[in-house]
Amino acid sequence: MELRQLDYFIHICKEGSFTKAAEVLMVSQPTLSQQIRVLENEYCTPLFYRVGRGIQITEAGQILLDKGLSVKQLIEESRIEIYELKNIQRGDLTIGVLPGDLFYLMPIFDQFREQYPDISLNFVEIEDFSEQLLQNKIDIGITTGSEQNKHTDSIHLTKEEQVLIIAENHPWAEKKMISFRELQHLDTVLFFQSTMCREIIDSYAMKLGMTLNSTIVAVSSSSLLSMVHHRYGAALISLPLVESYNHPKVKIIRVTDPTPTREIKLSYRKNKFPKLAVRTFIKIMLMQARVNFIIQFIRGDTSPQIE
Repeated sequence: MELRQLDYFIHICKEGSFTKAAEVLMVSQPTLSQQIRVLENEYCTPLFYRVGRGIQITEAGQILLDKGLSVKQLIEESRIEIYELKNIQRGDLTIGVLPGDLFYLMPIFDQFREQYPDISLNFVEIEDFSEQLLQNKIDIGITTGSEQNKHTDSIHLTKEEQVLIIAENHPWAEKKMISFRELQHLDTVLFFQSTMCREIIDSYAMKLGMTLNSTIVAVSSSSLLSMVHHRYGAALISLPLVESYNHPKVKIIRVTDPTPTREIKLSYRKNKFPKLAVRTFIKIMLMQARVNFIIQFIRGDTSPQIE
């Protein structure tokens, strides 16, 4: 079988008729029919049923179509990989991040840009990572999601401690640490406009048989800190995020028994060869996560375990 014949066959399946496929391929219909007969003779089985003026793919034809599409994908991936091998410093990358996370992730992205200045980075704030990956709207997602999808996969990056932030004149301003149960005594606990952030904390509360007086109000990390500063409520937020702002009017209180954390993952599409920019980005992110862990360990902020 020649690749040209496979291409003809796939186009016929896609268009649903020999006539339409011949027009798209710009070949004569007799030529197309003759090439399909060659394939059928090679496999000793019909690939299509002729139904009136139309066609219907046979079971054998469906097998060839599925495998043929995989072959076409492998050929395309080979072409991309060879091209990237010759142009290793170029490319583009669209990254999906959770609302509110982009600000504190920018230093990591800047490091990537310094090493690969000709790889263009584009950012999208989203929550439906699987859908965006499947539609090829993003190349990779930085998410906390626990969602499982047979079409996507993920790599563990790190775990982030969630801390309570309050205004400097809040009654708890002198506290350094509280138990998770004490959160139920707060009048209002603010969250990002992100269901994932809320779900993480709610899962901890449910395990303790308690609920929080919580509300989702902020669309960005800066607005959340501003609301805390002006005493609209306290907020549970990622420690790296609040440290990146270094807000002088906001106090950080660590939460224990249990300490809420969120797992950060790199999500990508399965069964699709990742382009070089994606593979390079994953490598940089994993290296940076290990460096950050070592720094935290030296500071005494974490236990000596790398997951």
